Amino acid sequence: MLSLQTEGVFVSPLFMSLLLFCAMSLFAGTMADRYWLLRAGERENRNDRLVARFRALLSIGFGQKRLLYEKGAGWMHVAIFIGFLVVSLRTVTLIGRGYDPHFNLPFFDGPVGLAYAVVKDTFALIILLALAYAAFRRLVVKPERLHLSVEANLILLWIASLIASDLLGDAAALRLDPGNHEHGYAWLSTALSGLFAGSETATVQTWFNIMFWFHNIAVLAFLNFLPFGKHFHVLTALPAVFLRRLTPSAALEKMEFEGMETFGVGKLEDFSWRRFLDMYTCTECGRCNEMCPADLTGKPLNPRSIIVNERDQAYAMADHLTAVGKLKGAGKTAVATALIEAQERPALIGEVNDEEAIWACTTCGYCQTHCPVMIDHIPNIVDQRRHLVMMEAKVPSVLQGALKGLENNSNPWNVSAAGREDWIGELEVPLLRDKGTAEYLLFVGCAGSFDSRNVEVMQALCVLLNEAGVDYAVLGTEEGCCGDPARRVGHEYLFQMQAPQNITTFQKYKVGKVVTACPHCFNMIANEYPDFGLADVEVIHHSELLSELVDKGKLKLKGGEKTKVTFHDSCYLGRHNDIYDAPRKVLSGIDGIEQIEMPRNKREGFCCGAGGGRMFMEEDIGTRINHNRIDEAAETGADEVCTACPFCLTMLGDAIKETERSDSLRARDIAEVMLENLER
Repeated sequence: MLSLQTEGVFVSPLFMSLLLFCAMSLFAGTMADRYWLLRAGERENRNDRLVARFRALLSIGFGQKRLLYEKGAGWMHVAIFIGFLVVSLRTVTLIGRGYDPHFNLPFFDGPVGLAYAVVKDTFALIILLALAYAAFRRLVVKPERLHLSVEANLILLWIASLIASDLLGDAAALRLDPGNHEHGYAWLSTALSGLFAGSETATVQTWFNIMFWFHNIAVLAFLNFLPFGKHFHVLTALPAVFLRRLTPSAALEKMEFEGMETFGVGKLEDFSWRRFLDMYTCTECGRCNEMCPADLTGKPLNPRSIIVNERDQAYAMADHLTAVGKLKGAGKTAVATALIEAQERPALIGEVNDEEAIWACTTCGYCQTHCPVMIDHIPNIVDQRRHLVMMEAKVPSVLQGALKGLENNSNPWNVSAAGREDWIGELEVPLLRDKGTAEYLLFVGCAGSFDSRNVEVMQALCVLLNEAGVDYAVLGTEEGCCGDPARRVGHEYLFQMQAPQNITTFQKYKVGKVVTACPHCFNMIANEYPDFGLADVEVIHHSELLSELVDKGKLKLKGGEKTKVTFHDSCYLGRHNDIYDAPRKVLSGIDGIEQIEMPRNKREGFCCGAGGGRMFMEEDIGTRINHNRIDEAAETGADEVCTACPFCLTMLGDAIKETERSDSLRARDIAEVMLENLER
């Protein structure tokens, strides 16, 4: 790096020490306040699986993996982030030169320093171009998802001034020392040094001094400004990624009932400390809103607002929360509890967050899988539903029938549990109680057992399994609801009554493999039952098994009439469990079928509107989510919209009827399409 002439250059160890002491003292005080506010939350262990955490830190934190999916704005943020990391080494050097004008980082006096000079100037230009693009987007393009704030524009200008002051300072230094070995390597600074051609040495020295101290003061001021706005994420994003939840995206945390007096989240202090870190880290980028099915169809839910509303209340109650955090930190839990109960505040649900918004969520996962800083929106919302259901007995009236059915008959349709085998009819479907053991347990699910449309799917699947000679059996009346509807609407107690019953039955028959046609059952058994004692059970979706049977030649498909088909990704199969290819592979194996993708597909797929318990609730605000989706399917020109989820099939079928498209479009499960094209 550049070594400077001392003559005429203002270097003051005393001034630099005073500057650092004041800036870092102020910063330490602010961060201490933020820390104690965060400690007001409940305890939660995030010290497990350190290897996985470091991997996530490298790929998602430093590697910016999630932003790389997004062209334009995503790459712009990546450029600024990486460039800032590169240029930060220069800032450390400049601070050191406040004490010694010849200071350099270790090993930077030779070839390493020359290589860095090239890279640093290159990234400085990249940052400036990225900042210009960011300003253009904010001031000219004005994307709907962005909040056009003064703070954001100030930050862009601030970063630009840091880069410009560094470049101009280097340019002045190169002019002062024409023989410096970094001439040409620091190529942009070398080019800018021409600005000082013909200037007197004193003038160039003055320019250098101004740029040098401006840069150092601006950096330290920037550091102290960050905790007071949305750009706090510059400091908290990497810790947030490292401390991310490592369980599957749709898996909810097990709630312990023993010794608990309150359930769910009804006030900020009920959240874990990690939720406060989410509040600090939200960038307000709006990516979570961009394809939120509730928000896009006129519901009051806005995922970003949920986090921002909670953060705003936290800051408004900062003195109280800081006091609570210090009490909890000192182990004075009882005193902290009394202080919490005595605090007057707006209701978290109803005033801070809209109650209708809490119920509008379909738990589709778009918000979580697109958040660049790993904020968990779904557990946040479900925790508040838990409070409404189990503490305040506030359940939407349309849900009461489904919950009653789950409680009395272990199915949300509230059909007699004795009728769980009626769907079999005349089919040859083995029962596990008769067979004793089987390679696969076919978990039918409530929709496959009681919903007439999905009974047809289950029958088609069994015909395919029989044709392929698969060793399988069903539980029949010994099967109960997997618990997904109860858990997603917040009735954790009811869920914890259901799940152990199925697990006990699995263990009774020593079940090793479970196959199901329902992604909600799949997710529950694979990702949530292990918290309740289920172990060593492989869970397979029917699309995966059918694809495997075709590959092995156990199912042979023949060509049929030419048909245009578009596949709809179930949120719980795709985004939450990363199964995209298997169902498409099944369809691609059928001659005559032309697959056409909807614009929103796979990771970007749009929800049908049934998840999160919404299957059993009315949709009377805004436009219907399933109508939005079926419009998109129809616009592809497809003859059929196929899916691999009973909830999606129901919602898409209803949308076809309600939009009067029955003559031109139909909805089917992949098992039905396979059966129609099966070569027997």
